[in-house]
Amino acid sequence: MAFFELEFPTAISFRAMGGPTFSTEVKEGYSGQEQRNQNWRNCLGKWTISLITPFGQDRQQYVYLLDSFFLVIRGRGDAFRFKDHKDFRARGVQIGMGDGATTVFQLQKTYQVGSQIYFRKVTKPITSAVTDWKGNPLADSVTIYVAGLPLESSQFAVDATTGLVTLTDAPADRALVTADFDFHHPVRFDVDDMQRQIEESDVRGGNPIISLNSVTLVEVRPPRY
Repeated sequence: MAFFELEFPTAISFRAMGGPTFSTEVKEGYSGQEQRNQNWRNCLGKWTISLITPFGQDRQQYVYLLDSFFLVIRGRGDAFRFKDHKDFRARGVQIGMGDGATTVFQLQKTYQVGSQIYFRKVTKPITSAVTDWKGNPLADSVTIYVAGLPLESSQFAVDATTGLVTLTDAPADRALVTADFDFHHPVRFDVDDMQRQIEESDVRGGNPIISLNSVTLVEVRPPRY
């Protein structure tokens, strides 16, 4: 079991259907009243990827790309980075408050409705230490601000594997520390087999077109990715 710091092909993930899920047990009495037990305090993502239609590329290349990634990852065995195009960006998020001594802060994204706030810990920020599936480094996306002023890249370091940000100098007392960044979700395949078939209408007269149904990806929690 390992975690690969590389990005699942975005050509495939772009139209993935899914998002955050919770685990809740609902017990209903004869009167219709309910008792709910929330098993998870924090959500886990779940996405289904449709594999019938390729996105701007040859069908055979599309299938080959997915096959290659699935074989390298070895099905459910290893985890990797996934970009949910519906939720991959955070801007102006508070990650800490200066006290004159603390230099390490955890990236997080906040979701707010009225006075209620949900905090999502971000452990897989997108930086140049991460590669796409071809091995090309991605662009750095993290900018840190102290009291509203952006820091130079030399004034902080980002651990792309944990989301921890270390500042060279501790922010002054009560100085607000905020961040802009893009991030991935840590996921794995939810299957150990890749079911494929040849489309009957395209068997004769050339290379057959291969179709697949769908593949599910599920988010995994740290530290046991």
